[in-house]
Amino acid sequence: ERRGGGSGFAGDWVSTKEQVDTVYVLQVKPFEGDGLSFITSGEGTKNVKFDGKDYPSTGSGMKVVSSAQRVNERTVELRDKIGGKVVDAQEISVSQDGKTLTMTVHVPGRSEPNVPLFEKE
Repeated sequence: ERRGGGSGFAGDWVSTKEQVDTVYVLQVKPFEGDGLSFITSGEGTKNVKFDGKDYPSTGSGMKVVSSAQRVNERTVELRDKIGGKVVDAQEISVSQDGKTLTMTVHVPGRSEPNVPLFEKE
């Protein structure tokens, strides 16, 4: 989709839908009663509580810390940092029927977020 001005090939282009041909699994599990664990094969495990404090991630090989806050019953905000610098901010929402999870990922310096959708199995 074209954003802004331009004609022909010149302009700002944004992917609005991308089909991924590989399986990307995200597991979300309870963490210590009042938190959540977000587990992916490529990024490791992010264990967070909803207190805004930084918690170290495991399994990624990078020194990532994550903090979280609950926005409402179905939405949480997650911030990832490396060396004290925010590398992304995520808004993670579960649909009303509980079958779809939407993750809106904002990366500093990018004007458009990445928005992967997950279906519950």
